[in-house]
Amino acid sequence: MSPLFAGALALAADPSPNPTEGQLRPGLESWQVSPGLVGFLVTFVLALACVLLFLNMSKHLRRAGHNARQQGLPVPEPEVISFSRPGEGAEGDGPDAGTGGASAPDGDGADGAGSGSTKGGGGSVG
Repeated sequence: MSPLFAGALALAADPSPNPTEGQLRPGLESWQVSPGLVGFLVTFVLALACVLLFLNMSKHLRRAGHNARQQGLPVPEPEVISFSRPGEGAEGDGPDAGTGGASAPDGDGADGAGSGSTKGGGGSVG
């Protein structure tokens, strides 16, 4: 074993600083070593900043999609799950009923269901 490796192993054997389990430094109370009000405020401000950034990002993404549609650029539409109650009409009674092929906007049938088959699709509740 090389002397460098042996020295590194000897240093790694003793943790630095040596932990003292269940004991605090003299003169400290347990409430003095908690994050306290400052830790809470920092965490709260960080969470608030994240929420504001997420809201701002979603606003900009909506605006970018709207601008792209106005310029005639192809924008993929998100899949929408629609819910219907029993007795409100048969599935497939119009362009908005169930999924009706709307899950594949380019019409290639990539949703896995056979063409024209909407049984079990649409997320019906009831």
